[in-house]
Amino acid sequence: VRAMTMSKSLRCIALFVALMQVYGTATAKGYRWSCTYSDKVSPAGIETDAHLKLDFIFDDVTRKVMVLGNNGSDVDVHIGSSAISFMEKLETGSVQTTVISFAGGSTHSRHTLLSDKDFVPSQYYGHCTKE
Repeated sequence: VRAMTMSKSLRCIALFVALMQVYGTATAKGYRWSCTYSDKVSPAGIETDAHLKLDFIFDDVTRKVMVLGNNGSDVDVHIGSSAISFMEKLETGSVQTTVISFAGGSTHSRHTLLSDKDFVPSQYYGHCTKE
């Protein structure tokens, strides 16, 4: 009788764990923004055919972000009333920041350090679609 009760308990625990995994997966939402930037401003001047493409994938449960199309590292997210922002913290200590308005307009700012004396800032202008 004790073995039978223990077996039922184990089955109940297994069922509970399986239901929690399904429920957790069902409530998690992944969001993806596909961004295209055609205009770029840098110390070299204005470029109107920059052709930069970045995709941001955001998991609203873990609040983790993955950037495709860039050599990204740690990415932080900030969600406000009108936009979502992503900030990549690079090994050099510099950051790359992307702001996407809920209407779809976007800027991507790079603060690139090639060495401790070689600083290359740039800003891209474009549009993102939420998929």
